[in-house]
Amino acid sequence: MKTIILPTDFSTNAKNAANYAMTLFKEEECKFIVLNAFGTDSATNSILLQAAHPAYEAALTSSQNSLKEFVEDLSSSDTGQYHSFEMVSKYNYLARAVNELIRAHDIYMVVMGIQGATGAKERWFGSNTVTVMESGFKCPVLVIPESAEIKVPQEIVFTTSLKRPYRIRDIAPLTELAEKHKSIIRILHTGDKEPDEEQQHNKTVLEERLNGVETFYHTLTSMNTEMAVQCFVESRGNIDMIAMVNRKHSLFNSIIRRPVVRSLGYHTKIPLLVMNRL
Repeated sequence: MKTIILPTDFSTNAKNAANYAMTLFKEEECKFIVLNAFGTDSATNSILLQAAHPAYEAALTSSQNSLKEFVEDLSSSDTGQYHSFEMVSKYNYLARAVNELIRAHDIYMVVMGIQGATGAKERWFGSNTVTVMESGFKCPVLVIPESAEIKVPQEIVFTTSLKRPYRIRDIAPLTELAEKHKSIIRILHTGDKEPDEEQQHNKTVLEERLNGVETFYHTLTSMNTEMAVQCFVESRGNIDMIAMVNRKHSLFNSIIRRPVVRSLGYHTKIPLLVMNRL
């Protein structure tokens, strides 16, 4: 049985992400842990830090009641006969609450929505989701944009620089999804120049890892990763999901690379699967 975390703020966007997850795993036995992390804005921190304070009890009750309504709504529309739901209310920052659940359970995936934004708004809208994406958890994170269509992926673009070989476990979630839904994977090599001998070798290794899945290879160079992915998705017109591996970095390299994950998360109009290489 797969255990999947569904963070929610009870918005339409969160419900859309939950419905996407239930559709994606429609015919599999799954337990969905529906998580609401509450009360961590600056206005309530000082009060709610005291767990015995009446304001904390009120916030917890409100969270639990809203979770009950949210899950009842999901259950009524859920077509997956093997699905069950567990409700969790936590006073914590979302990424920390998710991490606590990952440490306590064998979590297969985190599926959550994101609201896109541009310019200065990026500092506020969707920041919780991006923080979860960047946290480097041992399980993958699937991000569902607010405008995403609820459907199983027929074509998935896997973006890679091919600078390092992938282990089977690095891309296992991608392989499993593609095999389950008979999805085509389009490997998109991005970088400053055409692949060298080492990258060609890594390409061969990757294709071997994806054995059994229909794959096609594409390359877009002389542009940054975000632009390359956006151009490719728009030119194809039939890509249903973007996938990438977020490698664990040193602090210095993390500062350099994180904008790629962040930018794709904010600006993609289709689901984004972020797999973490630990």
